[in-house]
Amino acid sequence: MTTTLKVVKICRRTSKVYASMAVIALGLVAGGQAAAATISPSTLPQLTTIDKRFQSYNVEMAEVIGGDFWKPYAARKPKTATKPIATFEIGKDPAMFERRAPVDLANARLRKLAAALGPAYVRVSGTWANSVFFEDTDAVEAGPTPSGYQSVLTRAQWAGVIAFTRAVDAKLVTSFAISSGVRDADGIWTPAQAKPLVAYTKSIGGTITAAELFNEPTIAASGGAPDGYTTLTYARDEAAFRSFIKTAVPELQVVGPGSVGEGGVTLFPKSVPILHSADLLGTDPKPKFDVFSYHYYGAVSERCETMGPGLGTTAAAALS
Repeated sequence: MTTTLKVVKICRRTSKVYASMAVIALGLVAGGQAAAATISPSTLPQLTTIDKRFQSYNVEMAEVIGGDFWKPYAARKPKTATKPIATFEIGKDPAMFERRAPVDLANARLRKLAAALGPAYVRVSGTWANSVFFEDTDAVEAGPTPSGYQSVLTRAQWAGVIAFTRAVDAKLVTSFAISSGVRDADGIWTPAQAKPLVAYTKSIGGTITAAELFNEPTIAASGGAPDGYTTLTYARDEAAFRSFIKTAVPELQVVGPGSVGEGGVTLFPKSVPILHSADLLGTDPKPKFDVFSYHYYGAVSERCETMGPGLGTTAAAALS
């Protein structure tokens, strides 16, 4: 059977999507001829609508503050590991990452192109947000990174994010620091960084529409979480996070878990520790979310060959 799928109408204003499938050959062959069928889109019932911000995008925190971000392919020197690595910390391997300057979110061309994608949600997050210190002063340049953090976000940089979202008709989604710098004596998350960031956002007329506690908890050990981070730590952190949100910004949508690396394409060697989503969601006090999120990767970057044999891919394999 041969089929042709045609999207015959997409109305952005109402977000109604209609599709028709022209069946070229269908059913049993009778007398050497295939029975043909024609479907008229105008007679099809509307099943649902798609939010006008359904197609959205991400800006990495590393792109806002600058940092050791994914190395451009042209600058990469191929290096295939002969055996799986035992640990992996994002941003550390020079074969995969290199120092990058902050992106100019005020760039007119960038804003024009991003606005063409709107209306949208823009997620400003990523692993670099897990351990970033918000410098809540009017200092022009970032000061030294405090103990318990790995980088610094200035007011000016965050104000640039808010201005960008306004310019491109985007609603802001983000996440917060969960590194050792925000933890109490019992090792539980506190809003020591989330609170000033939320307050400053409000003070300049910005809005955080939704937020994950942090990026990709399934690989917490690779993403800036304290040593010994467990599913119980995560459950307690999420409870503390929801309590803070309920008091400070009750209109904000809590998103989670934001897991990665389970099922489908293998992203990490088995030697890299993983906290499985079923365990994250099943440990008391069980996390509660307003929006479910999962980070799916349909292929593995060639850069990941440095983590172990068989983890890299080719363009042909990714498109097969």
